[in-house]
Amino acid sequence: MSGRQTVEASPDVVIGILTVQSHDVYALIDPGSTLSYVTPFVAMEFGIQPDHLHEPFLVSTPIGESITGARVYRGCVVMVRGRDTMADLIELGMVDFDVIMGMDWLYSCFAKLDCQTRTMRL
Repeated sequence: MSGRQTVEASPDVVIGILTVQSHDVYALIDPGSTLSYVTPFVAMEFGIQPDHLHEPFLVSTPIGESITGARVYRGCVVMVRGRDTMADLIELGMVDFDVIMGMDWLYSCFAKLDCQTRTMRL
């Protein structure tokens, strides 16, 4: 997948607006992603100081580039349909989405994702 339009057309992900730390963000819910991520621009609005990861790591993008993840915002409140959940969001310099919610978050809130109908149940 090479950009937002390609991702939006994919039947394997869900795209929508989530509320994270009381801010509406454009989110990609991607069960193919192990972890969850946030852009630095959005993260600076959270009012949370990030922790530095003990070992930064590289995240491969769909177009073959790598981006370094070195900071994490722990315990971010993610509201879905009036229900609060928690997520640790790794800061990642990406441009197509404000957050990418991966399997770590989906698993923690017992989410059921139906990619065919593009719905998620908590």
